[in-house]
Amino acid sequence: MKPVAIVTGGARNIGWAIARRLAADYRVLIADLSEPQQPLPDGCGYFHADVCDPQQVRKLFAEAEKLGPLQLLVHSAAVTAPARPIASIPLEEWRRLIDINLTGSFVVAQAAITPLLKTKGSMVLLTSRAGKTGFAALNAGKAGTKAHYCASKAGVISLMKSLATELSPDIRVNAVAPGPIEGEMIPRDRWPEIAARVPLGRLGTAAEIADAVHFLASPAASFITGHVLDVNGGTLMD
Repeated sequence: MKPVAIVTGGARNIGWAIARRLAADYRVLIADLSEPQQPLPDGCGYFHADVCDPQQVRKLFAEAEKLGPLQLLVHSAAVTAPARPIASIPLEEWRRLIDINLTGSFVVAQAAITPLLKTKGSMVLLTSRAGKTGFAALNAGKAGTKAHYCASKAGVISLMKSLATELSPDIRVNAVAPGPIEGEMIPRDRWPEIAARVPLGRLGTAAEIADAVHFLASPAASFITGHVLDVNGGTLMD
């Protein structure tokens, strides 16, 4: 019987690609506020959940438990916002990104600890190149850095390292930091302009992020914890 994995934010884009990639090896429960836009891949189920709501998250993990012991948590749920100068970011918008991207990561990871301790499983959190650089766009400047998005994703990196430290040797915890990826977060008409700034000459794909997640969750990464795997086409050589 296949082990169980939860993928938050799995109804579209990167999360959807991750769920599809993992479905070959896991029984995957996709958690999202949005309904999937396509038929679920074989081996995947869907559960409506708000990652910021501890009660809903507890129900999510109870649903996953019906499938079997949890082996993997992939936390991909996140939102972004328009680039603005820091002086003009509304406090409400700041709080929304911190709440969903960072607090949501904490709520879900906290709920995963007990079931993953039983299986000596692993977590993979999705962060961003922006969480390391402090700017989201390759041409960022005075027009705005998306400081709230960057701060939330930097917090995810620190949270991941705290989890990895506390939970070793029983649970491995790592992160994947995508760079510019084809998808809804970047308007299609800007893809050529952004690709021209990428050392590898193109945007990445959601499937390439899914492959990175699959690697970190696999036995091939059994001696890796507390690590941020950069998948960014060379836009940050860290």
